[in-house]
Amino acid sequence: MTLWTQPVGALALWAGFRAVTQEDTYLMVPVGANVPLSPTQELVLELTPIWTRQDCEARCSSLALAVAVGTAWAVAPNGSGGGFFLQPKLVGVVSRDSREAGFEVPFDEGSWSATRGQLSLGLDVGYRMNFGRFFMAFVLGGSVGLGWDVPTSSHSIFFSLLDWPQRSSQDKVVWDFNLHLLRLGASF
Repeated sequence: MTLWTQPVGALALWAGFRAVTQEDTYLMVPVGANVPLSPTQELVLELTPIWTRQDCEARCSSLALAVAVGTAWAVAPNGSGGGFFLQPKLVGVVSRDSREAGFEVPFDEGSWSATRGQLSLGLDVGYRMNFGRFFMAFVLGGSVGLGWDVPTSSHSIFFSLLDWPQRSSQDKVVWDFNLHLLRLGASF
């Protein structure tokens, strides 16, 4: 069994938010586990809690949880257990967005909250390098699916977390990129 985290995308988003404004916060902690099923196949479980807080002419925040399950297949394994892999997966996301009106602004929408969700099929492609019990994997991917109560101006729940929470929403087809880029982990 291996446990891992994907820190690059999370750190880049956090640093980007902090560089643009000192008042916005974006915290994402992607973690996962791979359970061997055969020498070339693993069950992959991912869990990503996400929290954002922004000053959006009021106080806006989002709390989300993304869960993914899939299978990774070694396409071109090398002798150390690494190599190229494909990982099809099912991804579910639930988000709770809220806005607390705290001061007078023109066209104030007042306080509100909304629960949103999406279910997607995705595919990650990567290359894994093992260093004894530790590993590093470069990963790119994407997904497409259906979203419920997705902000009108956004392509998905994930994309909506990068913007101010919006009240107007709709059910629609959603798509995402896997921007985590790098997995760091250890085998036990």
